[in-house]
Amino acid sequence: MTDVAAANVLMMVLSASLGINIAFWCAVGLARFVAEIGSGRRIENPTAIGIADVAVVIPAHNEEIALPKCIAALTAIIPARQIFVASDGSRDATVAIARAAGCRALDIQPNGGKAKAIDKAINHYRLCDRYQAVLIQDADSEIDRHYFEHALPLFDDPNVAAVAGHVLSRWREQRWPSMDMLYAAYRTRLYRILQTAFQYGQSWKWTNVSYIAPGFASMYRASALRQIDITAPGLVIEDFNMTFEVQRKGLGRVAYSPKARCSSEDPFTLNDYRKQVQRWYLGFWQTVRRHGVWPSRFWLSLGGLLAELLVISLFALALPVAAVVYLATGIEAPALSLSELAVHPVSPLGLLALFLAVDYALTFVVAVIECRPSMLLYGIAFPVIRLLDAALFLRALFKSFSAQSDGRWVSPERYAAAVPAGR
Repeated sequence: MTDVAAANVLMMVLSASLGINIAFWCAVGLARFVAEIGSGRRIENPTAIGIADVAVVIPAHNEEIALPKCIAALTAIIPARQIFVASDGSRDATVAIARAAGCRALDIQPNGGKAKAIDKAINHYRLCDRYQAVLIQDADSEIDRHYFEHALPLFDDPNVAAVAGHVLSRWREQRWPSMDMLYAAYRTRLYRILQTAFQYGQSWKWTNVSYIAPGFASMYRASALRQIDITAPGLVIEDFNMTFEVQRKGLGRVAYSPKARCSSEDPFTLNDYRKQVQRWYLGFWQTVRRHGVWPSRFWLSLGGLLAELLVISLFALALPVAAVVYLATGIEAPALSLSELAVHPVSPLGLLALFLAVDYALTFVVAVIECRPSMLLYGIAFPVIRLLDAALFLRALFKSFSAQSDGRWVSPERYAAAVPAGR
């Protein structure tokens, strides 16, 4: 086989490999859906843990703008005395706002990072002794009023150690499209795909390979939380590590219901988006390196996903470059013959067109499901954001070999006028 033939066969193999994970987990998710519909699973009468058994911890750093809406949504479904705000070195009115709303507020000075703030609040108020479950929620998130109705019954299974919340991007209705809504539109598509294709199937009791209980609004059984090293050194974020701790130590299952919802505020600017995504990816790779590989179903699933993400990232970044070179040189690869089968390699320009077509098709499907026609306009820019994500993903991998983080963070810019869409 010639070098050109080998290169084209490799390109076809790589192209065919894209989407294997998503197809597999969609099939698993469908099997779960059918099984649970068939079993007639009921959630109307939770018995193991009630709302009175839940404490809420909100780590906050200068969140005077976002915190009032967060607390207002919570106090509509849980007493304020069960809400504990861990103010991590705040210099604004974060502490005063929390206390005025009837919540407990721990004023931590100086700031030590989100993970340490969570840990200090849990220990200071002895939450694992006083409550059966702890909800950890970001200060810029607004919980759905039915969250506990769907999340708490999952703890009826004694094997459940944590419940991952279902994240919704906070859609702000606007007359005209705007740059600040581009990131919320992109995240709307991303969350719909990831949670439908991966989280739903990976959290099934027969699979149990979830790699993330997102820190924006996830609950932990108190007995499991005692055994989790929340403040593991050198990590920029805590939620990946906490989930890996559950899986590595065999503390139980990470459960998930798409009805246990909470909306989260997305970045308004490109710079805030870049910093947030880089922080997430770096925290992920740091966690992978900290825990290493161990023989398990969890790593069989995660390893396959990592391999595919690396291939997709390299493929996405190389494709525009290859297309430009192709246009500049005008060189076309010849047709190849393999075992009497004529294989006509697709040009980089054709692959780029296919990539863009598939990407926009995903946008169209999600726009219909979400009833968001404006996503069709925002979707034109989504491939550019995907390229940025791919570059940040690979950059974070290399950075994880040297970066040692203390967990301290700066909240992105908040806008008082930002309001939820009332989903």
